[in-house]
Amino acid sequence: MSFFTISSYIAIGIISFSMVLTLIRFVKGPSLPDRVISLDVFSANLLVFLAVYSVLAGEVTYLNVALLMSLVIFVGTMTFAYYLVQKRYKHKDDD
Repeated sequence: MSFFTISSYIAIGIISFSMVLTLIRFVKGPSLPDRVISLDVFSANLLVFLAVYSVLAGEVTYLNVALLMSLVIFVGTMTFAYYLVQKRYKHKDDD
């Protein structure tokens, strides 16, 4: 095995550990913004995981999937942010 392959496997392990930690934050997270941020971090870790796995497997298809997922995740994050901002301003107007 080459140094690149070994370091890729190590990177997958570290990314997997980071995904577990972000899932714990998603479950525990005391507020909705904490959960939204942890979901965004989890999705970024998933994209990196797909990219590293794509290089290891030698498949370009996984990179295409990662690219499409990044677009959907970006739109989802912006939707959550818009919802949180609207909820915040609506709550301030009620006071």
